[in-house]
Amino acid sequence: MKLKILGSQGALPRRGMYSSSQILNIKNKHILIDCPEGIQFQLKSFRIKFSKIDFILISHAHGDHYFGLIGLISTYSLLRRKNKLSVFCPRVVSEILNTQMKISSMFISYELEIIELNSNDSEKIYESNDFSISTIPLKHSTYCNGFLFQEKNNKRKLNIDLALKLNINKVYYNKLTKGENVFNENGDEINYREVTSKGLKNKSYAYCSDTTYYPSIIEKISHVDLLYHESTFLEKDREKAKLTMHSTAMDAAKIARDAQVNKLIIGHFSSRYENLDLFVNEVKQIFQNVELAFDGKDIDI
Repeated sequence: MKLKILGSQGALPRRGMYSSSQILNIKNKHILIDCPEGIQFQLKSFRIKFSKIDFILISHAHGDHYFGLIGLISTYSLLRRKNKLSVFCPRVVSEILNTQMKISSMFISYELEIIELNSNDSEKIYESNDFSISTIPLKHSTYCNGFLFQEKNNKRKLNIDLALKLNINKVYYNKLTKGENVFNENGDEINYREVTSKGLKNKSYAYCSDTTYYPSIIEKISHVDLLYHESTFLEKDREKAKLTMHSTAMDAAKIARDAQVNKLIIGHFSSRYENLDLFVNEVKQIFQNVELAFDGKDIDI
């Protein structure tokens, strides 16, 4: 699982930086998480092929999280995209998109699937043999979700030398790594445990977009490998955070500590702050394994 930070700023981004957005590569599927203005510039800047994106997830209906969506949808048609694109978004964003496309008589060259999110409870919105995506209901000034990504069924590691020694045909190697017994060329059944060992641990990533301090999410994100949590303000501006229903760096640290996550990355910074190291210093008062999100950052989960 690999994460690319496309944008790290809040609603008023700093010069040369962009509002919060990310690309998650999970089992060779590419997921765009939030889609602010300028998203196409960021994709080009970081040499990410537009066609690679399989899903788009929109956390909520504030402009810095979805204003780039209609432009990207239109660009895909200009590029004659053929692959299906699935967009998961709040109902109001779906209504806005459909209105924009209708009024502009927009031509869509591909199958565009828009899945409306409106539940106040966590729900699994996508599942395959390889991974699942669930919502994380947050507490913001408008309906808002975070997203939990969980890998499934990571393959076991095959001892190829032993498999050859046991006269196992190569066509059965994939079955062995999936944990299935096979028969060798002599007709003997080979238990997959004989020739394989445990593979990579299934990884998990939680993206928590705009929200006030909300301990209700702790159980849902418990022990994830990586947590992204918005940190718009420093603790000295807690009253501003309460007024706008955003979090401070200390809020994010408390959530990370109490959820016992492995690593925390913070972002969605207010442009009022020049020195972002202050955010890290604040978090490290109670949670050590923290990094700043910044445009272009790559993270292996």
